[in-house]
Amino acid sequence: MYKETTALVSMEILVGGLRNYAGGLGILAGDMLSTARDLNYDLTGFTLLYDKGYVKNSIDKGEIKSYEDGFDPEEFFVKVKKKFFVELKNTKIWFRVWKYELSDDARVFYIDSDVNENLPEYRELTKRVYIDNYPEQGLLKRLLLGLGTLKIINELDLKINKYHLNETHSVFLAIELFKSLPLEDLRKLLVFTTHTPLPHGHEKHVYGLVERFYEVPEEIKKISPDMLHTTKILLHLSGYSNAVSHKHWIITKRMFPDANIDFITNGVHSKWVNPSLRVLYDKYLPGWFHYPEKFSYAGIIPLEELKDAKEVVKKRLINKINESTYHNKDFSKEDFILVLRRRITGYKRNDIVFRNVERIEEISKKYKIGVVVSGTLQPYDNGGKAILKNLVEVMGSLQHTKLSILLENGKEAERISVGGGDLFLHTPIPPYEACGTSWIRASLNAIPVLTSMDGGTLEGIVHKYNGWFFGKNYFSHEEYNEEEDLNDFYNKLEEIIRLARENEREFLMVGRNALKTIAPSFSMKRCLQEYIWKAYKKGEVFYDQVKRQ
Repeated sequence: MYKETTALVSMEILVGGLRNYAGGLGILAGDMLSTARDLNYDLTGFTLLYDKGYVKNSIDKGEIKSYEDGFDPEEFFVKVKKKFFVELKNTKIWFRVWKYELSDDARVFYIDSDVNENLPEYRELTKRVYIDNYPEQGLLKRLLLGLGTLKIINELDLKINKYHLNETHSVFLAIELFKSLPLEDLRKLLVFTTHTPLPHGHEKHVYGLVERFYEVPEEIKKISPDMLHTTKILLHLSGYSNAVSHKHWIITKRMFPDANIDFITNGVHSKWVNPSLRVLYDKYLPGWFHYPEKFSYAGIIPLEELKDAKEVVKKRLINKINESTYHNKDFSKEDFILVLRRRITGYKRNDIVFRNVERIEEISKKYKIGVVVSGTLQPYDNGGKAILKNLVEVMGSLQHTKLSILLENGKEAERISVGGGDLFLHTPIPPYEACGTSWIRASLNAIPVLTSMDGGTLEGIVHKYNGWFFGKNYFSHEEYNEEEDLNDFYNKLEEIIRLARENEREFLMVGRNALKTIAPSFSMKRCLQEYIWKAYKKGEVFYDQVKRQ
């Protein structure tokens, strides 16, 4: 029998290192569950099971290829014996449920439609994250996530105090509850977080397509008359809605001026610290893993010992690059390594370093630069394809700059990428970043960041103290000046590398300052406690019950 729990419903969740996620949304959801475990707060995740994963990319003779990236759920999960189904118009979708226990207080239920009772097309629904073979498939995934979550909750008699809908994919859960609850009661149950200003986070479904499978109440159609606009509906039905950084809140308010919306800035879990740094932190900041507030004392860590610990992680990254990545030259410890670890897509500008090849070659000739572009590419993302194609083409022309393309997903790839370089690059085009968490994970490993002025970095970075900004704080794409932005990027990059080469101690201090200021303020512990206080328990006192090390 489970205690009363909060339901976290997300299209992707990264726990246990499994490749059941695509990017930042799944990492964030997994970090919330890990932190709920640490705090003894009862949180239950609900998602789909993607036993063929997201995507595995490779480059063969300059050609970009994409493959499935699967795993066997039998090796990781416990199967719930009973099978379930959701009732749609003129059809049923059957599913089985798998469970992953993080602790007595945190768990994830996975919905798997690959069962004999289903039509062949339904068996394929939950195979891969976001990769759909026909238009109806994406819609059916969202119906299955929302209605399937409610079915599990009802059949297993789970007591839910709040439904936290992590992005709009689970909109049908809210609509289904609306059918049986007065709006005032529903709002007491629903929490909604929007994670991006980009269109893919504000999905619109044609009513004609939706109502082939699911009856939408007339009251819902009045909220969004032309199409089923998922964000408009969830903002209306939810009692608490939030953006994920202060700037994202400003942008979202401009997009939805009538919305009553708050913001809770994202955070990360302490598990993203690399092993050699864990030993160092244990020595000087005992208890840091469960009490990230202790990072505020990171100034006591001697710079010489910090440098030694970081060099161990850098060596691991270099070995990984030289042994198993697509690269033009072998990397060495003498290289100043720039890392971009993000999903490869247009607005993130993963190829920003090579937008002006002559300029980066000039800088690299002076200072010996290696660049690591790490992430994965969604096979239908044309903007991402163009970026990766550009990187592959540029690689052959580079004389002084080393380039490695690390096309892997998973916890270890995330950890070594954000922690193994000398400088982390966080370069989204403003104002498209909601928050970003990769720059926070880098800071947790005492790696400073050069970032555009967007997302959560505006709350965390103090220029030249714990990181660096380039460009301007644009609030609309119409304001954005690409030429000025890129010119400032190269100027700041050269200034930073010069500092690192000529005054290593001062450069190391910027990394230590990032650890000291960003790690405690942008922890998932702080973030989840804000959700508990503002959204889940609504002002009830929640004592920190974490077990001390």
